[in-house]
Amino acid sequence: MTTTTRALLDLARQELAPRTWAQRTLLLLGALLLASSVVHGGIALAAAVEGAAWSGSVSWRKPVLFGFSFGVLLVSVVWVLRQLPDRRRLGATVVWLVGVASVAEVSLITVQRWRGVPSHFNAETAMDTAVWQAMAVLVMVTVLGLAVLLGWAARDLRHDGSRWTAAVLGIAGVLVAGWLGSDMAAAGEEVVAATGRVPEELVFGAAGSAKVAHALAMHGLQVLIVLAVLLGVSRFGAAARTALTAAGAVAYAMVVGAVTATAYAGRSWTDPETIPAVVGSVGVAGLVGVGWVTLAGMRGRRIGSVATGRLGARS
Repeated sequence: MTTTTRALLDLARQELAPRTWAQRTLLLLGALLLASSVVHGGIALAAAVEGAAWSGSVSWRKPVLFGFSFGVLLVSVVWVLRQLPDRRRLGATVVWLVGVASVAEVSLITVQRWRGVPSHFNAETAMDTAVWQAMAVLVMVTVLGLAVLLGWAARDLRHDGSRWTAAVLGIAGVLVAGWLGSDMAAAGEEVVAATGRVPEELVFGAAGSAKVAHALAMHGLQVLIVLAVLLGVSRFGAAARTALTAAGAVAYAMVVGAVTATAYAGRSWTDPETIPAVVGSVGVAGLVGVGWVTLAGMRGRRIGSVATGRLGARS
C-alpha cells in the first residue's frame, strides 16, 4: 500500500468516524447494505457465467445496485451528520426515515428476487401487490427524511462553506432523483396498464435513459462530498474551497440536466440533441477542470496532518 493510499484511507476514516448513536446506526445499516450488494454481486457473477442476463425485471442486478446505492447514501448521510450539531431527536428522525426505510426498501427488492418475481410494478398476487405498495410508501418516507436532513443542514451547517455546499446541493440532487423515480414509476404503471406485463426495461418514450438520469442525480452527493473532503486538505483558503465546490456542483448539475432532458425527449443518453449535448459536454469539462485544480492544490500536502488539524478545529 502506497503512502498516498494509506493517507487517503486514514482521511476517509477520520471523515466517517461516528460520534453519535445516529451516526453509528446509519453507518452500520449502510455497511449491511453494501455487504449485501457485494454478496449478491458474487451471485450475479456466478449466474452470468451460466448465461443469466444482467438486466430485466427479475435479475440479480437489482439487489446489487439498490444495495450499493442505498448503502453509499446512508454512509453519505453519516458524513453530513458529522458536520452538524448533535440534535438527538433530529438524528433519530433521520435514522428511522432514511436509514430504516432504506434497509426495508432494499430488503423487499431482494426478497422478490429470491422469490423469482419482479419487485417493481408487480401486482400478480396479493403479496406482490403489498410489496410494491410498501416499496412506494418507503420511498416517500425516505424522501421525507432527506427533506428533514436538507433543512437541518441548510440551517445549522455553518462552519465550512465548501461542506455546506456539498451537503445541501448533494441532498437536493437526491431529492431530484426521487422526483425522477416517481416519473419512472408512473411510466412503468402505464406500460403495465397498456400491456398487462411488467416492463423488462423501463424507458421514457422510445428510448429515454430514465435509469441513467436517476442514477446520476442519486450519486451527486457522493461526488460533492469527495470534492469537499479533498479540497479540505488542499492549500486553498475557505473562499476558494467554497467556490470550487460550487463550480463542481454547477458542472455536475449541467450533466444531470442534459441527461435528464435527453431522457424526457425519449432519446438514449448516448444520442442527445444539440443543446443537451453542448450543456452536458461543458458540464463534463467543468468537472474535469475542478478535479484537476483540486488535485493540483493537494500536491505536496501531507494529507493526514492537514486533515487532523482541520477536523480538530471543527470539533
